[in-house]
Amino acid sequence: MQRKKEEKRKTILDAAEKLIAEDGFRDMTMDQVAKDADVAKGTVYLYFKNKNSLCAAVNARINKELNQVIKEKMDLYQTGLEKVVASGTATVEFCLKNMQKWKAITELYQMKFKDPEDPNVKEFLYEVNNMVQMMANGYRQGIKEGTIREDLDPVPTAIFNRMAFSNAITPTTEQNMLLKMNNINMQHYAGVAGELIGRSTRK
Repeated sequence: MQRKKEEKRKTILDAAEKLIAEDGFRDMTMDQVAKDADVAKGTVYLYFKNKNSLCAAVNARINKELNQVIKEKMDLYQTGLEKVVASGTATVEFCLKNMQKWKAITELYQMKFKDPEDPNVKEFLYEVNNMVQMMANGYRQGIKEGTIREDLDPVPTAIFNRMAFSNAITPTTEQNMLLKMNNINMQHYAGVAGELIGRSTRK
């Protein structure tokens, strides 16, 4: 019975992730999720109390997958600076290999999660904080080794650089227009962003 519940929940999450990536979370409806998951609308509400909770669950699941990729990449390196760089490299690789997931997760950056006590919102925040702490540990190690500036505060630096790098590889409409106007391709733009982030932290 528990396995069937988990499979049903996964089916609902799969449908929601696809709809968010294709249409955006604002246009996604619980009716459409139920239809695409081939379940009754009431079944969706058995697992998720509302659309906000469902979106948080999708976000948590993708971030959990991304965290695993980042951890595996960081574990390949020894120094703190290398680990910090690896976290960014892993994020880019995840984006390129999982375009639907990346479209969904970047779309959900705009969503305001209104109920901090919702279990799915808590799980989402837990996974995002895991990523931040992995990066912060890399900064702490680099500071001790003398390869990263000792005046940096690891946690806020990790939070800022995580969002800055995500924005660099998924630019806004305005950024895309400016890049096109100035004949700058995305690969070059992401490279410049990565170098700026690296220079701001290296000793």
